Amino acid sequence: MLVLDKFNQLVTYPVDSVFLQMPRALVASVLALFVDVAILELCVRVVGTGAIPAAVIGYLVGGVLQYVLCSVWVFSTSLKNDAVGFLTFTILSLVGLGITWLVMLVGHEWAQLPIEIAKFGAVGLAFTWNFLSRKYLLFKPENTVAPST
Repeated sequence: MLVLDKFNQLVTYPVDSVFLQMPRALVASVLALFVDVAILELCVRVVGTGAIPAAVIGYLVGGVLQYVLCSVWVFSTSLKNDAVGFLTFTILSLVGLGITWLVMLVGHEWAQLPIEIAKFGAVGLAFTWNFLSRKYLLFKPENTVAPST
């Protein structure tokens, strides 16, 4: 029972350690990626949208899901203002969107790789940027000033 309690604590309790936040961010990213790729495939295969606009739409919808998961589960110990936090999250995500767009352009449009291969390349680069920027720029712990004596 002790192992189960420890597992439950690691999965559900707020954490500050980057070593515990990273796997949570990976799970959040996988869920957001699933939504992202599902929308990409739906837009391209069913609706007939071009690959780049479909990738942008999927990325944005996945990004909203990721914000929610990051706020309530991955970086839940960090103080933040929800409106300012979402705006900052969105601005930081635009860099990840730029990475996704660039990799899709180079990989799919120019190199003629399948959409899924180009998207896979974009995922690794965008995940790295998104995690590091969120951890150290958006959800960083608030600096507390020691009272002067």
